[in-house]
Amino acid sequence: MPNQEKKAEILAGSVRKIGITGAVLRLVKSLGFSAFLIVLALVFVWLGVPWYFCTLIFLLAVAIIALEIATIKKAAAVKLNASYEPVPAAIELEPEEHLVHTIPAVMQYGKTRSVAVLGSGQVLTPENALLITNKAIWALTVPLPGADKVVVGTDIGQWQWMYAWQDITDQLYEMLSSLPLEEVLKQGRGKRLLKLSELKEVKTLPFTFALRFIGCNGKKYGYSVRVKEDYQKAKEFF
Repeated sequence: MPNQEKKAEILAGSVRKIGITGAVLRLVKSLGFSAFLIVLALVFVWLGVPWYFCTLIFLLAVAIIALEIATIKKAAAVKLNASYEPVPAAIELEPEEHLVHTIPAVMQYGKTRSVAVLGSGQVLTPENALLITNKAIWALTVPLPGADKVVVGTDIGQWQWMYAWQDITDQLYEMLSSLPLEEVLKQGRGKRLLKLSELKEVKTLPFTFALRFIGCNGKKYGYSVRVKEDYQKAKEFF
């Protein structure tokens, strides 16, 4: 398990390092372009071009540099381990509710996944596992570093789903084997999608490993399952 965790940490850290390195390179290029704009503005002043036009060019040069610096600072400030913080509210299970099926390494589709400012931000739907109890369907985020973060335009959780899905699976089963269900959901910021009594049907999409849960109220929740075997088990279960 330590090796798997290290792989996930390396992936998250590498995404940030590569993103920051790229932003620094863009800053270097921007410095040259901004210097050209400033020289151009000075030439225009010498030629008698209206001052407001020259000022606009100068402000543009400054804004380009400021934007690149802000992008680098924002990426460097991202806390990759913030997803380890448990949900502050208590998880309330139904009486005698217990786990009956697990679907690891999933990714929600059909909704806006993330928001970012200056290239870095938050994943709005970071859930990477589903737990089915005898009462409800729960979604949770197995707490891998950066699972809910976007750094310089890169969705770390999406990369983990694609290339470090085994980390998600291993850590989820380790949590389930050592912690009560309530604590697993709390550490994974779990949320109840639907009670089974509210579930109308489960649909699958042709040529994909996708599940769509449809509630009696019309609400839909779609998840792509990374591993074929997990998808087949889920189909058989439902």
